[in-house]
Amino acid sequence: MRSIRFLLLVTISLSAISSLHADEPRKEVALVTAVSGSVTVRSDETEKPLALGMRLLLGDEVIVTNGKVSLVFFAGDFLSLKDGERLALGATPKESMLTTGGATRGLGPDDAMTVTDKGLNTNGDSRVWQAQLASVSGIRGDGMPIAVAPRLAIAGENPTFYWFDTDTSGAGGERNYTLVLKNEENAVLARQRVRGVAGRLNSFRFDQVPAGFSATPRMHFNWTVLPDGAVVPDGQLDAAFVFIDKAGMDATKSQVLRLREMEEKGQIDQISSHTLLCALFLDERERLFSDGLPHLLALAALPEGEAYAGEQIARMFLRFGNQVATLAPLFLSAPGAYILK
Repeated sequence: MRSIRFLLLVTISLSAISSLHADEPRKEVALVTAVSGSVTVRSDETEKPLALGMRLLLGDEVIVTNGKVSLVFFAGDFLSLKDGERLALGATPKESMLTTGGATRGLGPDDAMTVTDKGLNTNGDSRVWQAQLASVSGIRGDGMPIAVAPRLAIAGENPTFYWFDTDTSGAGGERNYTLVLKNEENAVLARQRVRGVAGRLNSFRFDQVPAGFSATPRMHFNWTVLPDGAVVPDGQLDAAFVFIDKAGMDATKSQVLRLREMEEKGQIDQISSHTLLCALFLDERERLFSDGLPHLLALAALPEGEAYAGEQIARMFLRFGNQVATLAPLFLSAPGAYILK
């Protein structure tokens, strides 16, 4: 009798464990970096069109009917598929199966290439960021220019400065502003008159960097954009940023050059290059959010990239907090409407 009871308990326990694993979500294994033509993904017995920025799950099957798709595994390997090819996704290229010309085989070393030795960020924080988005959706910030980026840590040697004027009464109208840059002692390094458009994301980059402003590791700066003729405030300004350490700057420069060389050689496409740089800069381990903004804007200007870029820009703006966070709902809903073309 005891042995029967024991067997029953084991059977019930194994059944419960099996049921538990069956309810667990499947692991995300790859990111779509570029897509064109008729490309779908079959997942959980359903088939739907593939889109740039989509995260693919273990066991998904990518089907290229007519077109091309590029993707990168979160382990760091990049590959492209073309007309008539299908790929059953494993956790890595070696664990995936490619069907082409009626034959199915495993992927070899020549099918994929490593684009980042660190892999890509796999942090799934959708519920957290949606809650953050909801918390700022009802906040208004009309009537003022907002210094958007750079903020927090940066690696770019001569960053582009971005701002957004929320004055809805003058939306679409061009006007003058004053960009003010200070060092960590709050001494003014530059007071530059710039032109911008209300209701759009504007940008300015120094042709010659001001004296005292350089990509010195661990050096802090702060800046803002003011209405033309406004008095420069004392103390620290709205947006603060710091150049990362030398090792980080060297590693970032090396990664950017690597992807650019791959693009020049035709090993990766231009859209994938932008998408990969976005993924690398927005990685929570690197947190070089400001460096990723030019690449996100390049994607937002493309019909196939607008939705993905809008979501990533919104996530970034929420990380910056304060006034910038109030812009997140705008860029999530219609990024193309707020980018100066």
